Amino acid sequence: MTPSTFHAMLAEYEGDFKTEIKMDGLNEPVSMPSTHQMLLGGRFLEMKQKGLMMGMDYESIYTIGYNTIDKSVSMTTITNMGTGTLYLSGSWDEKNKCATLYGKLTNPVSKKTINVRQTLTFSDKNTILIENYDQEGDKPEVKSIQYKFVRI
Repeated sequence: MTPSTFHAMLAEYEGDFKTEIKMDGLNEPVSMPSTHQMLLGGRFLEMKQKGLMMGMDYESIYTIGYNTIDKSVSMTTITNMGTGTLYLSGSWDEKNKCATLYGKLTNPVSKKTINVRQTLTFSDKNTILIENYDQEGDKPEVKSIQYKFVRI
């Protein structure tokens, strides 16, 4: 129950960041501010973004945590573009400062379940990179979106 060295590492990413979002369907990357803070006694990193996406108001909240019992990394994502919660969990690669996370979501168009894989990389003391890969039905996995958070 006590925060670990992983939680201390997360705390190093508190502060103000710029988010660059790249995805299919966007001609240019979208940029918006992101504010990061530790929650619940240093157990979770919350990352909040607010800006414009495809001409619409956009807000999202990520939480990143580490379970000291089973040694897993978890992440949740909620946005104002939908009503679902994306929950992913997976393993931590200490050497590469990267977690590979897995989850599922419902495709809002087809209403079918999509398998989601995300890599969460702490590239350096000022950069977090999240790369999202989707796989639906028997289709191959495709990279659908990338979020790069750079300290301001």
